[in-house]
Amino acid sequence: MMGRFLLLIILCVALAVLRAVIVAAVALAVLALIVSFITRPKQTFVFLGTLSLSALTVAHPLACILTLGLVGVVIAIARRKPNPLPQHLTAVND
Repeated sequence: MMGRFLLLIILCVALAVLRAVIVAAVALAVLALIVSFITRPKQTFVFLGTLSLSALTVAHPLACILTLGLVGVVIAIARRKPNPLPQHLTAVND
């Protein structure tokens, strides 16, 4: 009876230590993310986008395909050159 109680206490302490280590790791990851936002915001956004796209690929493959298609269309529209105004349509300066 006493051996089982001692085993239970040891397991509880081990789980408490494991929980403390996980909380510390999460706090360290959040702190690193904040520092990276301050020092390199563009690379941090790319990293978070890649991470979320990877999670989306695993969870919902169809949504991932649609998201990639939408991103491709947005990039194509953003890189398109604007059409210049025709010569017969000039701006009127009053």
